[in-house]
Amino acid sequence: MTAVFVKSASFLFVILLGIVFRAIGVFGEKDHRVISNIVLKITLPAAVISSTANMTWKPELLLIPVLALVASWLLIGLGMLMSRGKEKGERVLNMLNFPGWNIGAFALPFLQSFLGAEAVMGACLFDVGNSIMCTGGTYALVSVVCGGEKPDLKSVGKKLLTSVPFVTYVTMLVLVILGVTVPQGLLDFISPIASANPFLAMLMVGAMFRIEAKPEYLWSAVRVLGVRLVASLVLAVAVFWLAPFSLAVRQGLAIMVFAPISVIAPAFTEKCGGDEGLASFINSLSILLGVAGMLAAVFVLGVM
Repeated sequence: MTAVFVKSASFLFVILLGIVFRAIGVFGEKDHRVISNIVLKITLPAAVISSTANMTWKPELLLIPVLALVASWLLIGLGMLMSRGKEKGERVLNMLNFPGWNIGAFALPFLQSFLGAEAVMGACLFDVGNSIMCTGGTYALVSVVCGGEKPDLKSVGKKLLTSVPFVTYVTMLVLVILGVTVPQGLLDFISPIASANPFLAMLMVGAMFRIEAKPEYLWSAVRVLGVRLVASLVLAVAVFWLAPFSLAVRQGLAIMVFAPISVIAPAFTEKCGGDEGLASFINSLSILLGVAGMLAAVFVLGVM
């Protein structure tokens, strides 16, 4: 348990370092985008390859992307139901910010540090379904429901195929299913890059964190984050006790569901006619809630 405390303190320190560096001017307003590009296009794919290369495939693991899609659809439906009869801005906010998890840049570094390859593979598979919705699927659906637009499946497909993490997930999934072995020389070569992923990802989280709130934002933030917290608790209990996966995969999924809202959600909120400032405020608060929720799940599940 001492190791868990030390790793947790290290994660929090790096996040705080990013916040402080931004506050004192070491990081500029847009520097987190540089770190984000490095994480999403270099260190995260390396971490996914390293962690899943020797994974033993089991057919039931294909249920995990389906679980992500179903969870997203249910939360979109809940957002629609809770805002029935309300103004468009609230409907858009609920439907775009109830679902969606920041897995690649946030949850995976936690699992990479606390758990092994099985948990990381489970999170990657969940992010396959999650990415379909976060990178455009949810936006397309909300645009139809709230704006009367036609679904733009071509745009969603283009976003997925140009997403380096998504392509890496799918490629590794195919290789694992086919039993193709990744050369050890390649794994040794990318090992230092993969090891850098948790540090850079947490530094990025700290650098992008900001709270610019209006008093009227508070109730909306409490509503959205409250729904997400309850949903995360239900999902965590369900996957840990009911899912037909190994203990490591169930632990990883139960921790991962507390991850923050996708960083793309505020931009899509604005595109659909919602309040981007409010969505950004909620997104930043979800980072704090995500850190607390995931660390709490680590302790509750007794991950050593």
